[in-house]
Amino acid sequence: MFKSISLQKLLPIIAVAVLLTGYGLLLAHPINLVTADLGRHIKNGEMIWHDNFEVLKTNFYSYTYPDFPTTNHHWLSGLVFYGLWQLVGFKGIDIFFILTSLATLLIFFRIAVARSSSTIATLITLPLIPILLERNEVRPEIFSYLFAGIFFWLILKVKDNHILSKYLLILPFLQIIWTNLHIYFFVGPVLIGAFLVEALTKKSILTRKMSLVFLLSIIATTLTPFGLKSTLAPLTIFKNFGYRLVENQPVWFIEKILPNLSFSIFKLFFIFFVLSFVVRYAKTKNLPIAETILALGFSLAAWFAIRNFAIFGLFALPIMANNIGLNIKPKNGFKITVAVLAFLIVFFLAILSGELKKIFPYSEFSIGLEKGNLAAAEFIKKENIQGPIFNNYDIGGYLIYSLPTKERVYPELGRGVFVDNRPEAYPASFFQETLIPIQEDEKTWNEKNAIYKFNAIIFSYRDYTSWGQTFFAKILNDPEWKTVFVDDRVIILLKKNELNKEIIAKYGKSISIKKQ
Repeated sequence: MFKSISLQKLLPIIAVAVLLTGYGLLLAHPINLVTADLGRHIKNGEMIWHDNFEVLKTNFYSYTYPDFPTTNHHWLSGLVFYGLWQLVGFKGIDIFFILTSLATLLIFFRIAVARSSSTIATLITLPLIPILLERNEVRPEIFSYLFAGIFFWLILKVKDNHILSKYLLILPFLQIIWTNLHIYFFVGPVLIGAFLVEALTKKSILTRKMSLVFLLSIIATTLTPFGLKSTLAPLTIFKNFGYRLVENQPVWFIEKILPNLSFSIFKLFFIFFVLSFVVRYAKTKNLPIAETILALGFSLAAWFAIRNFAIFGLFALPIMANNIGLNIKPKNGFKITVAVLAFLIVFFLAILSGELKKIFPYSEFSIGLEKGNLAAAEFIKKENIQGPIFNNYDIGGYLIYSLPTKERVYPELGRGVFVDNRPEAYPASFFQETLIPIQEDEKTWNEKNAIYKFNAIIFSYRDYTSWGQTFFAKILNDPEWKTVFVDDRVIILLKKNELNKEIIAKYGKSISIKKQ
């Protein structure tokens, strides 16, 4: 009997451990700075650390619009990433990201277990893994997921009378930190506001305390280097957004262009999520106000922008578990756990073997930088490649990280990037009237080339936009330019002139694009 009880308690723990280990392995893929934002975040932190904690408030990195005002709503994340980079390098940053992701999922998972059972929580988490993996790069948003989990956990603890309401006063202080870490900080007041609406509706004794905490949290969102402008950033950022990003597109639009199994899993999971509310209402004749508000809000956010898949999945887990837990009490929880554990082991063994690479392409299971990822950056420094540089959208962050600081402090001389992956840091017209036409139309290219006097082209040629591919094919055959470097991701071409004569002579004859 003792062994049976012990095993029943142990198996759910093992199942959760295997689940988290598998999720962690799927997150452990090489960092690609060429298309990621991480390089820019590290440089932001470096600038802040070495400039008396002065936060950049203009588009400092670009020579095209160096004075364009911009709100660096994730400046504190940059400082964190820079500190980690200095202390433990890219591998340390990767480990930090994985551990933070696991801690975040564990918070939401524990909430789900407390409101249902370990069996139900595990069964719901399984299909959520590929949905969560849609946001698998090291980004400042990981802090938003963590803080959202802490806020949700603390509010529920107070609501369920597990801790005193005075602990809600911790939230405004956490809100100050969150506001400076990532633009999803508004989720904090949204969470508090949803439970405040519920308290008002039910005339709860928590109404006054929740009202105070809500007000203080709103005030906390202004405590940044940008003040009220930062508070309003989530509402205003898309007013000047001239570049269409994949992650900001709705599911029904992007799945036609980039088919992805995760989209099908999301839609199927969403159906069951809605059904869980139907089943709950059929039994209880009421729905939890706060959680219904959150479910509706995060569901709409995920449908309208795939970048919201992860935060939808994290909140769907405990909310759905609560809905199901009120109606279903697994009679064979032990057997179900055994079956789930067996499935998990087989599933992750299949991933480790490489058999599921088409479904989970990030299955290299390594941490730190992708091998050879800084080869182009090292070439730029070694050969002292001079600007003005023309680069495409994707590689901007890589160049910001790679170019020496002295190359970025004189943007009026054409030193720095032409563009980077921050649409809000440039006028919307720049993308529509310059960046895209310059790659599509030879006449526009010649006109802008005469203005900017490009000396080098540094291009991420895995840019699958139609204009990016058009430009890449065209520039390879342009007699005025010569390829001097190419690897699996980056190509560098130099203008045929006296300044580049020696570099072209040294590398120009040895480069063959067809062999790459």
